[in-house]
Amino acid sequence: MTTEMDLQQDEMREIIDDFLIEAEELIDALDSNFVKLETTPEDLDLLNEIFRGAHTIKGTSSFLGFDQVTNLTHKMEDILNKLRKAEMKVSSEIMDVLLAALDQLKVLLDMVKNGDSSELDLSSIMSRLEKILSESSDQSDADNSGSTPSVEDNGETKDTTVVKAEPAPETKGTTSTGPSTSKKSSDQTIRVDVARLDGLLNMMGELVLGRNSLMQSLGQLNDEYEGDHRLESINHASNAVNFITTELQMAVMKMRMQPIGKVFNKFPRLVRDLARDSGKQIELVISGETTELDKTVIEEIGDPLVHIIRNSCDHGIESPEVRKKAGKPEKGTVHLDACQEGSNIVIKISDDGKGFDVEAIKDKAVDRGIVSRADVEKMSDKEIFRFIFHAGFSTAKVITDVSGRGVGMDVVRSNIEKLNGMVELDGRKGEGSSVIIKLPLTLAIIQGLLVECDDEVFVLPLSSVSETVKTEQTEVFYINQRPVIRIRDDIIPVVNLSRILNADRAGFVMAEKPYIVIICLAEKKLGLIVDRFLGQEEVVIKSLGEYLGGAEGIAGATIMGDGRIRLIVDLIGLFKIASKLG
Repeated sequence: MTTEMDLQQDEMREIIDDFLIEAEELIDALDSNFVKLETTPEDLDLLNEIFRGAHTIKGTSSFLGFDQVTNLTHKMEDILNKLRKAEMKVSSEIMDVLLAALDQLKVLLDMVKNGDSSELDLSSIMSRLEKILSESSDQSDADNSGSTPSVEDNGETKDTTVVKAEPAPETKGTTSTGPSTSKKSSDQTIRVDVARLDGLLNMMGELVLGRNSLMQSLGQLNDEYEGDHRLESINHASNAVNFITTELQMAVMKMRMQPIGKVFNKFPRLVRDLARDSGKQIELVISGETTELDKTVIEEIGDPLVHIIRNSCDHGIESPEVRKKAGKPEKGTVHLDACQEGSNIVIKISDDGKGFDVEAIKDKAVDRGIVSRADVEKMSDKEIFRFIFHAGFSTAKVITDVSGRGVGMDVVRSNIEKLNGMVELDGRKGEGSSVIIKLPLTLAIIQGLLVECDDEVFVLPLSSVSETVKTEQTEVFYINQRPVIRIRDDIIPVVNLSRILNADRAGFVMAEKPYIVIICLAEKKLGLIVDRFLGQEEVVIKSLGEYLGGAEGIAGATIMGDGRIRLIVDLIGLFKIASKLG
């Protein structure tokens, strides 16, 4: 009997977990769609999609006995149904209440997720929903007495005018209402525990290492027995293994990939609320939301993007009155774009606001003692923009609930550094500003640049390598007895890679080191002096374990094709060591 009860409890827990996952997807879609509906109130397809989402949550929560979730979504559904039937018109006031109800729904579902069986006080939001419904009754009766077409549950209209409103395409996890729609088969998708995907990715990494070893050994055989026809079949087989391994690796990595729209879709609501609270008119334009990247990166990039978008809305976009005086449209625009460039994803957040005030940034940097007045006057705009990433740095004259306390951009930098990414700022006063973030698609298998320095071989994450230069092609000079180089508008410090990892301050002869690798971490740059390049290779990051894992400047290790272990450089640690020794 106990075993049977345990099985029933496990089955119920699995059903609840599936409901929570589906509900989370639906709520994310509702959050975004409610904001779209406010700007396109006549979009019947969108209204139908919103209605189906709320209806699905209501139906499943009722089956599972989550009464508060059911009651709240039922009231939301009543309002949505009146909107669909043209008995009410979409207004900012109605959307405020629906979004507030959605926020309460999120709280309720979090309580279910955490196993909290207590009840939430919904009296306030329920009375607001009831008020909207009661106020619409008289208007609804007047509308129904005429010949104004109204939308039925099946998406059709009645009365004298017949209009067919096709339902919106089904979204994952939604259940359609009405006989005219067809439900997407649940057999097309399957949910897999992340731990299983991690295990599969780990085995894939081992396969890549084996492939690399096979290809290197075969290369040595071909060199030793050049022209030997007996190696032809082995070469064909190895090429097939190489091709299949690459394809399999991409397939496994794609299993962990998620569209960045999962993060982007949260921002229309954020911008909408910020605009209403500040009395501004702001439009958020999103593109590239189908761009995919690793689940780990998706989970980490959300907070930095929130800080940047909040700054764009609060610091960047001006009030309608100010914009009008400046000859701009009263409504400001924030663009959020993502695209893939090779093995990296590039995210750009730009606005048409007031831009960066270079002189104000200079003054603030000098006042805080970050730089001297003489030095700051010699800097390029790009170098001056980097002061914005200093902790506590803000040029805002008025502190608001959104920004102005100097908290935000330093958080952006630290989060992007953790992902081995880089960030750049650009903009002109009065013309707007932009933040460009470059991130690796995945953190498990990386493209590495193999370099040799002082008879040691290291792997540098290729995504963080900006460029390489020859020492004979660039002028090296010294500031405070430390070597630096000038590349275009940047003054970049240079260090000996192997010695900095060994915390060795000893000097070196520049002429004996022919190459400099410029690496980037967020907005910072550093030149690494090396002896030679050994090529690029796809490497699998292996942990060094608890005993060696704390070594500063080392992210992990990888096994090369010849069986040797090579250390992978941790850029965050490397920059920290360089700053200590500098």
